[in-house]
Amino acid sequence: MFIHRLPSLVPAIFPSLIWDKKADAKENQVYFTFDDGPSPEITNFVLEELDKYQAKATFFCIGKNMRLFPDLALTAHAAGHSLGNHTMNHLNAWKVSEDDYRINKQACDEVFLDLDIPSVGFRPPYGRVNRAIIKNATNLGPIFMWSLLTGDYNSTLSHTSITRNCLKNIQAGSIIVFHDSQKAFPHLKVILPEFLAYCYDNGFQLSAL
Repeated sequence: MFIHRLPSLVPAIFPSLIWDKKADAKENQVYFTFDDGPSPEITNFVLEELDKYQAKATFFCIGKNMRLFPDLALTAHAAGHSLGNHTMNHLNAWKVSEDDYRINKQACDEVFLDLDIPSVGFRPPYGRVNRAIIKNATNLGPIFMWSLLTGDYNSTLSHTSITRNCLKNIQAGSIIVFHDSQKAFPHLKVILPEFLAYCYDNGFQLSAL
């Protein structure tokens, strides 16, 4: 069974990480986030769908992809969306040394500096953290996790099951994870319009982190 809604126990174990924005969400704000881009066809699709609702979102970008497609990152920034660090090469914190992980994250920081785009914070790929990330959370800047995981990358899920299990759990302050990646696009192109319409119809304001 795929777990879309984060168990309440997890944030209690890792209180230094940001799991939702319930404490300071205003005007029924909800936060859509997109990991692993930018990717030409897919990120453009996301930007067009968001624009239909004048919605703002946050893109946690892989530095390598920002190097390949800087215009997409700059376009998202110019449209009022926020961008954050997702490491240079989508590293798994459980499979590399702490030094290698730190260096890779810093390499992504350099891409943001080169493009003159501010980084809103950091999201660890796969949501996996190591001892150093937890220990240095205050020095790394905000570390954004999530309260709802769509699972758009999971081909064993159906469009219907994703929307059914996620939409009912959206509330003010929710941080929701999508992916602007090739792997996720078969689901994303169907579910994103449905999520946007649901939030609009139910009075949620879609904001950037």
